[in-house]
Amino acid sequence: NDRSTTKMPSLKEMVRLDAERAAPAWLRILVETVFFNECPEHPDASRATRSGGCNFFCVDCAGPALCCSCIEGEHDGHQIIQIRKSSRHSVVKVKDLESLLGVGEVQTYPQNNDLVVFLNKRPMEGRKPGEYRCKNCDRALLNKEYRFCSLGCKRACLEDDFTVSFAVPKGETKSSEDGAAGISTPLSKPPADTPATWDTATSVQEIRDGV
Repeated sequence: NDRSTTKMPSLKEMVRLDAERAAPAWLRILVETVFFNECPEHPDASRATRSGGCNFFCVDCAGPALCCSCIEGEHDGHQIIQIRKSSRHSVVKVKDLESLLGVGEVQTYPQNNDLVVFLNKRPMEGRKPGEYRCKNCDRALLNKEYRFCSLGCKRACLEDDFTVSFAVPKGETKSSEDGAAGISTPLSKPPADTPATWDTATSVQEIRDGV
């Protein structure tokens, strides 16, 4: 009798695939960093901005949270991520991340005509009903397109679930507003108490120019 067999990937191929799906080293620091505190180096700058504190993160340096004054000079030309608030918790625009790591399967929310993802899981009061739930913290999710409620929860499941991947989808060229590959377009309402957000900044020069 003929039997259809599935060829197992070689050890070399498995190592390659595992390396591709791994989260970048800076992601751990990003999700563990506390943002929006007053800058110890530039307290006056922190009080003068709408964010009220350090709400930037340098991907290249992967150091502590930065204020608008911190990122001048030594961070010229670096990849800077701006952190925003939603329901008093830290979020990042999908379009600020999608060229750096895969955010697929993380629930997104609309905020000021952009999609955002939460950095970490949020406190829950009881267990709300829902068929689809975060694989890490059990928070109810919108639909089966999502498996995680935040980047931190996705990262937490990376080691034990080989299907979890932070690899940037191949051929991804569109922004999140256009329904980029690997990004699920949300149908959910924005979290309550969503405040106004500020323009994104991908480099120090853009921040200075107010882009």
